[in-house]
Amino acid sequence: MFLGFSDIFCFIGFITNILYSLTPSIFIYQLKHGVLIKERISIIGILCLFCNGYLYFLTSALRVDKIENIDPLDFCNLIGAYLGFVYLCLYIYYVYYKDSIQKALIYYIILIVSSVGFFILVWNVVNKEINFWTYLFRYMGIIFNILENLPLGFNIIYIIKNKISEKYTLFGAFFGLLNTSAWFAWAFYSCFINEDSKEKPYQSFIANIICVCMQITQFVLFFNFRKYNKDEINDNETNDKEEILNPSNSVIEGNKKEEMNNKKEPEVYDEFL
Repeated sequence: MFLGFSDIFCFIGFITNILYSLTPSIFIYQLKHGVLIKERISIIGILCLFCNGYLYFLTSALRVDKIENIDPLDFCNLIGAYLGFVYLCLYIYYVYYKDSIQKALIYYIILIVSSVGFFILVWNVVNKEINFWTYLFRYMGIIFNILENLPLGFNIIYIIKNKISEKYTLFGAFFGLLNTSAWFAWAFYSCFINEDSKEKPYQSFIANIICVCMQITQFVLFFNFRKYNKDEINDNETNDKEEILNPSNSVIEGNKKEEMNNKKEPEVYDEFL
């Protein structure tokens, strides 16, 4: 036991999970002040953060007789679910409410109804003994756990397509790497070292390998695109300087382009005839 947790790995995982759950607040702050354009925004990571915490806490809490018997580690999932719900509400407000109150209300209703509906489902099907539903929710949780390691609040496809070095993604990537590394260490210890572990979380071990790679990828993309953007700026500055120092060259090039266009026009006219 370590401060009420099973071992020190569980305690570290608890702390890093909370830190990672707090990082979307930076995204919400930038969204509030209009720093981010809508094309760079994606809610998938934050939605999965909420779903992952909500699913894991409910399935764990409803399997025990008393609240005090809940594993302290599960409360980081409760915190993640609560913060995720708040982030989703703020996201809907800042993105949709000002433009369309009706659309925002529809999204709020969907969020609340689906959350309550899932709670009722879990309440009725999860038992103290592990059954089909327990395994189903665990594998659903793995999917959400992996997808929450996308850039929290950012559209990764848009970033890659446009080669954008989005500096705000580094907050999530840094704490995400800490979090996934801590959980990877916990899963490795539970699977291969701790002989007293009743359940071997091999699925968590594999999932966190993927998550670590996803967080490292965010760093790689940022620094590669940053270098690309710097090179592009330097090339533009070089071209501008050359035009200033040798204006005759740019005039000559412009005249050549006009001559080529004039030559093409008769050719196109002849082909048309």
